[in-house]
Amino acid sequence: MLFYGRLAETIGSELDMPGGCSVAELRERLIEHHPAAEATLRSSRSRACVGDTLVADDFAIGADTTVEFLPPVSGG
Repeated sequence: MLFYGRLAETIGSELDMPGGCSVAELRERLIEHHPAAEATLRSSRSRACVGDTLVADDFAIGADTTVEFLPPVSGG
């Protein structure tokens, strides 16, 4: 998994976790291990991306799938 912005500051830029779950389940695992990231991971604006595609929380993650979590951003 790859993280950016606030999530990278809280979790780190990369993390290996086993696949075989949905994005929603992965979010819950991450929150369990990194409670400081809970608000960002639960935000409806925090999105998961596989390849060049934003994926829904019901997306099934395979063992060799790289998931990128994009935190909410603010612009000007």
